[in-house]
Amino acid sequence: MEQARSSVVQAASPVSGEETARRHYDLLCVECGRRCCEAPSGFLLGCENGHRPSLLRADYRDKRLEIRDEDAGIFRYGGWLPIRRTFDAAVQPVVYQSRGLAERLGLERLFIAFSGYWPEKGARMDTCSFKELEAYPVCARIPDGETRELVVASAGNTGRAFLQVASENAIPATVVVPEFSLPNIWISRDKHPAVTLAVVKGDVDYLDAIQTSQILSGLGGYFPEGGARNVARRDGMGTVVLAAAETIGRIPHHYFQAVGSGTGGIAAWEMSLRLAADGRYGNNRMRLHLVQNAPFAIMTEAWSRSLRDLPPLPEPTARRRLRRLMASVLSNRKPPYGITGGVYDALTDTGGSMYAVSNSLARRAGLLFEKLEGCDLDPAAAVCVGGLIQAVRAGRVASRDLVLLNITGGGERKLAAEGRRLLVNPDVFFTAEDATVEQIAEKLAMSGRRI
Repeated sequence: MEQARSSVVQAASPVSGEETARRHYDLLCVECGRRCCEAPSGFLLGCENGHRPSLLRADYRDKRLEIRDEDAGIFRYGGWLPIRRTFDAAVQPVVYQSRGLAERLGLERLFIAFSGYWPEKGARMDTCSFKELEAYPVCARIPDGETRELVVASAGNTGRAFLQVASENAIPATVVVPEFSLPNIWISRDKHPAVTLAVVKGDVDYLDAIQTSQILSGLGGYFPEGGARNVARRDGMGTVVLAAAETIGRIPHHYFQAVGSGTGGIAAWEMSLRLAADGRYGNNRMRLHLVQNAPFAIMTEAWSRSLRDLPPLPEPTARRRLRRLMASVLSNRKPPYGITGGVYDALTDTGGSMYAVSNSLARRAGLLFEKLEGCDLDPAAAVCVGGLIQAVRAGRVASRDLVLLNITGGGERKLAAEGRRLLVNPDVFFTAEDATVEQIAEKLAMSGRRI
């Protein structure tokens, strides 16, 4: 809630008439419907009305999807992205119809949205992760003249994406990660001096990185990226659905994705609503199938019990379960599940389902995909394929249904074979005990970083 309160203070500043005139979107509170103006600095992350926590949602001036072929990557969908600029190096997912996996599962219309590195398919995300779809629009949303530094928390793949995109475009940013994720923090180019990698040391997890990033954001020279509350992050991920609609010509019946926070599922839901309102791609509700990695499947457990709020989980139990995950990036202990406009609402509106996939099933599913489709998957994407297998076995997907499988990462072995993975050395170390702004500032000063 601290992030939301600080964003409201920023939003209270006046917005120029010129800025309002050229802005192609407003922000709507999902809970109360209040129309909010974009913040002139930082990001607007919450509604100032005194109600239960709620996401904001971008409301675009153009109600029809217009594809801009003159722009690069996902910025082709710029009319439905809350951005102030574009970047030439932007990427986008590749959508194609499956043959091998579809035949094995008995699905006649299985489409795969692949976000990763697979040059043979035209996929060239150098971080091998769909998190680049978040990083580009978030960076493109930063206001002109912003002098503070963006702060992003990550369990691994988000950190890679923001390190890569911020370095490409000389955007001041600090990425905060837990120590266990360091082997997965690499990019395909040198890190820019304006970009900082901060590591939380010890027996910590993603939540520790989030909490440290929140404290860091309290320093005057920094501002929070916002996670699920950032509409640019969600709508960037939602371009997977736009790419699918562009390729297939209509809204899929089913959407499968592995989730840690569930933000990608919310994003897919929101973008499918825009497509339905457009009217040219059908008006069906795209059913969400969100997949977690057992034994840490807290949203799946809550959804199976029809609970809007996640039951409390003792910290020792949570940490013990997290250590057993194959897909460590699917490890958010405080996801946007019960918040208005969050995962629970998305699943309810679409008649969705959730799945818990074991490490053993995920490994088999990943190998099956590589054998039948031709590319290695990251662990989270393998979990997703396992969820699709479970859904087919349970009869939740019919053979003629139009299915979109969101493969959120893959091709790391292909990129490694080209020798283009460069591990990023940390710039500053924190611990979970660094719980005040003063302690964080002292560590930054000792490392020679900005305070």
